[in-house]
Amino acid sequence: MANVCIVRHQGYIKSKMRFPYQHNFRTLKNYGNKNIDVSLTHLNTCIVNNLKDGETYLTAFNRMYESGKFKGQLKVQGAEEKQTKFVDEFLVYPPNEKITEMSLEEQEAFFKKELQAIQNYFTDIIVLSANVHRDEAFHPKDEEMKALFPEGKVTPHMHVIAIPIVHDKKKDCKRISITELWKGQFSYRKFQNYMYNAVGKEYGFDRGEMHDFGEAEKHLDVEAFKLKEAEKSLNKLEAEIKLKEQSLVERAKDLEPEEHINLFNVKDVIKQQKAINYALKMEKDKNALLLKEKESLNQTIKDKDELILAQNHEIQNQQEKLSEIEKKLSLEKDKTNDILNIKVSDECLRQVYLDEAKKKIKLYDLVVRSIKDFLPELIKASPKFIRELLDYRILHKEDLPQEHDNNRHK
Repeated sequence: MANVCIVRHQGYIKSKMRFPYQHNFRTLKNYGNKNIDVSLTHLNTCIVNNLKDGETYLTAFNRMYESGKFKGQLKVQGAEEKQTKFVDEFLVYPPNEKITEMSLEEQEAFFKKELQAIQNYFTDIIVLSANVHRDEAFHPKDEEMKALFPEGKVTPHMHVIAIPIVHDKKKDCKRISITELWKGQFSYRKFQNYMYNAVGKEYGFDRGEMHDFGEAEKHLDVEAFKLKEAEKSLNKLEAEIKLKEQSLVERAKDLEPEEHINLFNVKDVIKQQKAINYALKMEKDKNALLLKEKESLNQTIKDKDELILAQNHEIQNQQEKLSEIEKKLSLEKDKTNDILNIKVSDECLRQVYLDEAKKKIKLYDLVVRSIKDFLPELIKASPKFIRELLDYRILHKEDLPQEHDNNRHK
């Protein structure tokens, strides 16, 4: 088995940044990746984590970008290959035999040296996290990788997520650009040479084969691997389809009526049989296509019917609500009219009381002024009047009411 440490990289656009975050930090409860053994997840370690509490790769990127830590135009629409790669992921794969012989402390020290070498080579990148996984089996997709990593065995490896920052000499500022980060001929080979000299030699690793051509072919990212596997699957399916077509042709031959074949008509029979087989195949393909279109049309009609039914139900609900609102408005209107009527009655009554009060006040005022004018004269006249009554002894019972009335009128 080869004794080579591979360091690969893969860029991620904005819309796909959640995938490496979920994978590296194991945030999901149920993983679609069956290579992960959750019983070993507790052995995973995080060497570097520059994310604040509650941050993801995207929110951390936005925080740094908005604070002016780096500049650059961010293209997030259009074809994926033309969009800005927000982060670059470095995947460090040491050989299985070497890394599994190390203790956890030795593994940790090795991965820290690999991380430091990456940062020394790309001096301006901003590392967001570095996670070591010890719970994931590796399944190589090409022969070269199969020679390095045994199929289905857990191999400790490291994921380093960094913002690809370069120094713009013209503008004298830091700028995001994964293209500039890997600019130049054989840039990936130069990086592998540096990693080998910086760390690989110390641990006795081999450099591995170097190619003067097709370098990108040997260092495809994960998406390129998937594409190649998809092409293989497509070729396999095409071969299976051809076999099935041949089988159908043979079955069609068995279904046709037998015809006496001799040396004179054998060519005509063969030609006729081919024409029949071709016609049967065309008819079968046509029927399959029609059936597929029919199913699609039925499904569309069903979806439309469900949508119309839902809309009718919603309209009915809205009509019922409108009727309830109209009833409530009618009740409120009646209450308002009653209140207005009451207010009008109260106002009329208040005006009547007010008029009576004004009359009483005028009367009281007149009485007070009369008393005020008459009282001094009465006070002056009272002693003399009383004396006259006493002197002349005119205070008699039979005369008292008349005298009292006369005095009152005076």
